[in-house]
Amino acid sequence: MNYTVSIPPGSSRRLGWLLALPKLGIVLLLVAVLTLIWLLHRNEAEDERAALIKDVLWLEQSLRFHLDGNEEQMQQLALEMANSPNRQQLFRLRAEHMRKNSPDITQILWLDPRQQVLDALPTTTRPEIEIEPFGPPVTAKAFEVARRLGKREYSEPFFLEDKRAYVELLVPVFSERQLKGMLALVYPLETLLANQVPWWFTEKYKVEIVDDNDLQYATKTHVSGNLGQSYQIPFDPPGPGLFLRVTSYNTPDNSLQRLLVAAIVLLAAGVFWSLWLVRDLMKKRSVAENALREEHAFRAAMEDSLTVGMRARDLLGRVIYVNPAFCRMTGFSASELVNQSPPMPYWAPEQMEETFAMHQTVLAGEAPTNGFEITFMRKNGERFQALIYEAKLIDGSGKHTGWMASVLDITERKRAEELARQQQEQLQFTSRLVTMGEMASTLAHELNQPLAAIASYNTGCQNLLTNGKASPASPARRQDYPPRPRLRAQERTQTRALPAQ
Repeated sequence: MNYTVSIPPGSSRRLGWLLALPKLGIVLLLVAVLTLIWLLHRNEAEDERAALIKDVLWLEQSLRFHLDGNEEQMQQLALEMANSPNRQQLFRLRAEHMRKNSPDITQILWLDPRQQVLDALPTTTRPEIEIEPFGPPVTAKAFEVARRLGKREYSEPFFLEDKRAYVELLVPVFSERQLKGMLALVYPLETLLANQVPWWFTEKYKVEIVDDNDLQYATKTHVSGNLGQSYQIPFDPPGPGLFLRVTSYNTPDNSLQRLLVAAIVLLAAGVFWSLWLVRDLMKKRSVAENALREEHAFRAAMEDSLTVGMRARDLLGRVIYVNPAFCRMTGFSASELVNQSPPMPYWAPEQMEETFAMHQTVLAGEAPTNGFEITFMRKNGERFQALIYEAKLIDGSGKHTGWMASVLDITERKRAEELARQQQEQLQFTSRLVTMGEMASTLAHELNQPLAAIASYNTGCQNLLTNGKASPASPARRQDYPPRPRLRAQERTQTRALPAQ
């Protein structure tokens, strides 16, 4: 028999909401975690940028402090040379001292007002810049600016044949408001960074000197890898249009963060997949529960309509189930019978041994297949006859778990059978009495026939004697006798049909 299972609309909607809530929670949790990671990454990036800006400002100040110190020494030397009678000796002494304290200074020159080299350290000539009497056009331009303004001036950066970028500091030497010469200090920008940028700084950053066209003049770094944030500030002095650019390196923690984000996403995907499976399982379980509920209701209705008592026992003989018919039959409630072990409360005390022996026979699997009769006792003490059929109780996996009994109250049937037996005996007794009456009637009829004939002959003889037609001594003629009456055919049939009792 097939049963149609239907899920109420309200239950389906509730189930949908219940299944959607975990998904919504996972989505919100995933959004919150990703937002938290993004905020942490943003805060970390902001902290890194703040640290980068702080380090760039520190480096810029350190370089500026170093350049400002050299400027002051050059200006001091220019003042001393303006009033010193032995200028060449003073120049060499102070220039040698400056080069020892500042290894980034490649050369210090002493020029006359016509841009001719009077003296230079470490050599008296400058083979690196023999393009013109003094140097490249950018240095000549700076020379003119310094002479016109009467103060120090940096040249624009320039490249020489060694592919390195240089910049020069020009300081005029005035005596009595007349230009007596020019001091020139030559910086290789690569050497400036190599000597003034500390090693720990280059472990974290890449330092570059570039112009506004992004042309690189010098760089210093000790690490190769993916670049991260960068920050640049104007590097003036030494020259207009120059920028000091510092770029950070991506730390290995970024890959760990990406791995963490990927793990969270995969975990969320796994949770969604598991929720989808749980959703299917819950739907199947809901359908199964509804089917089980309907099956249970159908079985309960069927059991309530039964008049046959059903009793289930486990392998130890303990009662595990009774139906309402059995409860009505014995007078005990289900709670009073379930989990009861022998002796049962419905066993008759006078037949306790017989009932227990049959109980053991059933547990041994030797119960009669055609059932057996036994006397049970109701709760009020009334006895009744029960016909019991025992069968094995098998679970869903095919395992033998107990015994199921069908119990029929045959007390009324027994009474009906006894009454029928008594009525049959009474009927048989009445039949015998009727037969005896018929025999007596038949015998009386058979006896009455000859007696009537004898009486008729006697009467006839008396009449003949009275009329004088005959005397006692003379025999009567045969024709004078009255005719003998014949039995009717029906009487003869009845006479022959009398039973021999």
